[in-house]
Amino acid sequence: MKLETKKGINYSSFFFSFGLPFVKKKFNFRAALYNSPDTWVLGYSSRTDQGKYVLFHDYDSLELSDILEELNFLQKKHELSDYYIFKLDRKNSFHAVCLDTFSLSDAYKIQKETSSDIAFIHSIKNLRTKEWILRFAKKGDRAAPVFHKRLISPFHKRIKSSAHAKFLRKMSVKVSNKGLWDKCEFLHLVKYNTANRTGD
Repeated sequence: MKLETKKGINYSSFFFSFGLPFVKKKFNFRAALYNSPDTWVLGYSSRTDQGKYVLFHDYDSLELSDILEELNFLQKKHELSDYYIFKLDRKNSFHAVCLDTFSLSDAYKIQKETSSDIAFIHSIKNLRTKEWILRFAKKGDRAAPVFHKRLISPFHKRIKSSAHAKFLRKMSVKVSNKGLWDKCEFLHLVKYNTANRTGD
């Protein structure tokens, strides 16, 4: 018999396994419990108005050096362009945004390769609107995310989101003009419920 538990900031997961020797069978049970949302915040969507998705990553309790190493690996493996990294006012918590656009399935595949918060990675399956959302405004007593650094890449082969670039520039981020750009003009801003903690 085997029992494993894992607790994150926003969820708890359980894995239970046991065998029945007389029938030579093994049974595995896995479950995840998520905190109930109760705080409204303002965020922006990963989806473009052409049905494509930029890459959003939400890192909790991870050293910046490890995040940069991971993002650099993803840039090389998938030939991604620059990442824009934002610092949250909680220790070792960051957002990362890449403006390259993907189909939903391709964006999700890349998401699953990351060390992002597990609830964030799979939120696409639970949200009716099928989008990843990152906070850009204050949340309760928590400050808005602050731009930290740009992780420069030599790759600029994918079409990028003009609307997301325009939005980041309004947040005082110096977005590179290199590469190919779509003609999207509108970015979905979202008022959403997050988990019952004052942060994300």
